[in-house]
Parts: sequence; structure tokens; C-alpha cells
Amino acid sequence: MIVETKGQEDLDVPLKMERLRQWCEDINALQQEINYDFVYVDQESFEKYKLKSFQDILDGFVRYKNKT
Repeated sequence: MIVETKGQEDLDVPLKMERLRQWCEDINALQQEINYDFVYVDQESFEKYKLKSFQDILDGFVRYKNKT
């Protein structure tokens, strides 16, 4: 799992996350030993929600997961 964290969101974040999503798809298509995935965690939401586990992060932070 690749966890991308940001304190302040720049204008290029959507492009970076699109590239990371595509990279995960590409590497997973080339090999089966490790399943790569990512999650984008922004500081504001991280501080706002009382997360108790890493699974809470995976379930709650789904921005940029779908193709745009």
C-alpha cells in the first residue's frame, strides 16, 4: 500500500494521483507477487475524522481511486 499524504493540496495533486493510480494498475498487470494499491490522505480530513485503524483510512479516503 502506498500512502500519499499532503498537508496542503497543490494544483498538481490530481495529476500525481492519476499517475500513481495508473502505475498501480500497470505494475499489477505485469506481476502477481504483490498487489499494489494506494490511498491519498489529506491533513484536513485526517485531523477531522477520528480514525482508529489503518482500515479506517483505507475505507474513508477513496479520493482519486477511480479513473477520471
